[in-house]
Amino acid sequence: MVCLLKIRGMLEQMSVIERKLADFILDNANLLRDYSSQQLADAVGTSQSSVVKFCQKLGYKGYPDLKLAVSEAVITASTLNRDNQEQNPVQSGLVNLVEQLQFSLTSHLRGILEINEEKSLLDAASHLSQADKILLAGYGTSAIVAHDMQFRLLQLGKLALQHSDPALTLQLASTLSSNSVMLLVSESGQNSDLLKLARYAKNKNIPLISLTSFKANALSMAANTALYALSGDENVRVNPILVQLAQQHLCHILYLMLCQRQNSDHQLEESSKLLHILEQP
Repeated sequence: MVCLLKIRGMLEQMSVIERKLADFILDNANLLRDYSSQQLADAVGTSQSSVVKFCQKLGYKGYPDLKLAVSEAVITASTLNRDNQEQNPVQSGLVNLVEQLQFSLTSHLRGILEINEEKSLLDAASHLSQADKILLAGYGTSAIVAHDMQFRLLQLGKLALQHSDPALTLQLASTLSSNSVMLLVSESGQNSDLLKLARYAKNKNIPLISLTSFKANALSMAANTALYALSGDENVRVNPILVQLAQQHLCHILYLMLCQRQNSDHQLEESSKLLHILEQP
């Protein structure tokens, strides 16, 4: 599933030939195991070398690795479908819904290390660790991700700023320096208010970390460090949920990386004691 989601996520940044290859694979994933690289090239009217370059663009060494990944995705989806059909009819509605969501979420979470280079994660953690202030921004469902990450950073003793009003967020941005960091969260990467913040960060030499869906977008192109969550699930009900949860999971990875860097168990214990104040009568 991760392989097919990666292909869907990269469609907008593919050339015409690459798009033909991607569309053919997505439409014929269950048949790809019977195709050689030359047969695939012939099927879409391109060269074998173009097939190899396409595989490498997706992060695979060559066609055999891509074909194996697609075959595994097909087998996994087929197994899930068979298991769903064998459910007790009385329970199948709810069980089917839950298992499909869990299966899709697992695929999205597994894909995080496939679409984000280790260097990008290390760079993001380094920026956050060294920052004197961190401004987080995200609107709509992305605001949930930004707010959760703000809380994690505050637990670590970091000065993390966030506001739901774009105008006030820009005022907060004016307090940042080149020693600060912006972390902007967006599913589409095209939110106009976030892009204005990104331009402000560039003009003020403020390091910018973006967290968007895995596809070509203006926000990730403007960022010093671009991080991604898989998108591309065809279910319009499920896809926004999966992207949000995958973005939160990625933020939690960064949080744990910061915990390791700062050896912050004592800080977290103090934060936990602070929260107990709210529980007192």
